[in-house]
Amino acid sequence: MFNGIRIFLAIVCMPFLATFAFANKRTALVIGNSLYAHATPLANPKNDAVAVAATLRDFGFTVVEAHDTSRRALETAIVKFNQELDGTTSSVFFYAGHGLQVDGINYLVPVDAKLETAASLDFELIKLDVIQKGMEARSLSNILILDACRNNPLARNLARSLGTRSSTIGRGLASQEAGVGTLISFSTQPGNVALDGVGNNSPFTEALVKHLRSASDDISTLLIGVRNDVRLATQGAQVPWEHSSLTAKFYFKEGAAKSENANATRLSNRAMATDAER
Repeated sequence: MFNGIRIFLAIVCMPFLATFAFANKRTALVIGNSLYAHATPLANPKNDAVAVAATLRDFGFTVVEAHDTSRRALETAIVKFNQELDGTTSSVFFYAGHGLQVDGINYLVPVDAKLETAASLDFELIKLDVIQKGMEARSLSNILILDACRNNPLARNLARSLGTRSSTIGRGLASQEAGVGTLISFSTQPGNVALDGVGNNSPFTEALVKHLRSASDDISTLLIGVRNDVRLATQGAQVPWEHSSLTAKFYFKEGAAKSENANATRLSNRAMATDAER
């Protein structure tokens, strides 16, 4: 009889358990491009990607990770990420490597890019918009983190190929609007260049991983700590910033929101008890 009850309860509960798992699916795409074929290799983007991917996996994210991606490999990773996004409630994109802006549009630079012709914009680079739109179409909360404002020598090739249009190439990355439910975090302010760093990670990623590992704060609070650490490490030369249209607090650590709500409830109950005693 008891076995029959257990089986019955298992059958009844299975849809609810599946719905719970489905409702908490969290997915990330992490890219680190270091070994540029037509520019001086960068020391840290691959290390940055490895550190961030490991942290996100520890937090329960399904992670699509790729290093030193050609244009084709980057497209393949993006397609796989979009497939994983189906049923996702929270998504994260982290990119470390070269990026650039042209006409206010931000591009990611694969490691095989040459940027020797004007057509390079369409055939060698990836628009950041492509990834952002895919995330916003499938996920409720979206976090894009870009450590991609490093000094980019390939931009000089593109400037020569664009001729009179070379003035449209901006320094660093451009400000990018976040759609509803999205936060975009940049390693430095618009139009500025970020440091690659002299250690195993860039100043930005080092601070990011430190605060991810040590804090249970929501992302807005966490990024304040990152910003202060990077300003200190770079003597004010680099100031991380973000553009947010989040509609709720976002936590990397599962359970952090429940813990905060529980603390708020305890404080509220304590206040109510104090009022009653009065």
